[in-house]
Amino acid sequence: MRIALIGGGVEPIPPTGYGGTERFIADLESALRTAGHDPFVINRVRHHRLRDEYPFAWELPRLLRAERYDVVHANSPVVGNRLAGQRIPYVYTTHSRHWYYRERLSHRWGYWLERRAVRRSAAPVALTAPLAVTIRGAVGSTRRPIAVIPFGVDLERFRADWGHRSGRTAVGVGVVAPVKRWEVAAASVRGTGARLVLVGPTPDPEYANRLRAFGPEVELTGEVSADELARRLAESDLLLHPSRVELLSGAVVQALASGLPVVGGPAVAAAIEDGRNGWSVDDRDPAAFEDGLRRRVGELVADPGLRRTMGEAARASAEERYSWPRVVEQYLELYRAVAAGPPSPR
Repeated sequence: MRIALIGGGVEPIPPTGYGGTERFIADLESALRTAGHDPFVINRVRHHRLRDEYPFAWELPRLLRAERYDVVHANSPVVGNRLAGQRIPYVYTTHSRHWYYRERLSHRWGYWLERRAVRRSAAPVALTAPLAVTIRGAVGSTRRPIAVIPFGVDLERFRADWGHRSGRTAVGVGVVAPVKRWEVAAASVRGTGARLVLVGPTPDPEYANRLRAFGPEVELTGEVSADELARRLAESDLLLHPSRVELLSGAVVQALASGLPVVGGPAVAAAIEDGRNGWSVDDRDPAAFEDGLRRRVGELVADPGLRRTMGEAARASAEERYSWPRVVEQYLELYRAVAAGPPSPR
């Protein structure tokens, strides 16, 4: 099949730094090609601003007319609504945190666009089963049932390096910003014997300095290369992920593939089997959340056998659920259905 994978016009694909949706599109393109298909990316980046999605979406129908394709796969709401307005059927994977996080007017606008893009798509995709339930409650009926397809992980790139693990390194991956709640992670390693290494860009100097004030048990590496990220994960002992905004975090999936138990809040629950490959800690009470994270980190630091058992289970769960060949086959089923035409009325 020839598959048009549509970017958002904000960041390049593949991303030059961090960019979850852009990384997903780049990796999906590679996996589809490995599976013997003919994917291509359409994406025009102007000024790296969120509002750049609007002129890109306006231009998109013209760009598509110059291409031959069997199916279109969109990943951002302005693009999805533009395609719907031109009556171009599209598969739609929703990556928006606005299903759960809407504190500003701009968030509520994004939420309205996201619901509309899902409702008008030929085949909507949620990254997790809990998200599919949330979408159904917010959107109502869709042309096809909401498919649940996670993103995949490169199981060769991300794997454990047991021989270089210290037994006390908790790693956190992602932008160093308050929405990730890294201050909770920093507080939760105190008294456990663990050190926290935060890997990711630091756009907010004031917040970064708040974290450094926790002392030498907290290290901020800044943004690193893809190879360096894989090495950091391979040599760490657990992933701390207190963020409250992700639908399915790429860092969590990569950590599982790297043989890391994952400890976090409800945002990790869809990927975690409590007590097998990590723990999801209730975050409704902030003090209890911090204490719960600290207790789980302490258990892992104190017990090498538990770290190894849970790390091996983490790797097994990545192999079972997140390998790219498995993910690609699920998408191909949707692509074929959309290419065949609209579903019969229900």
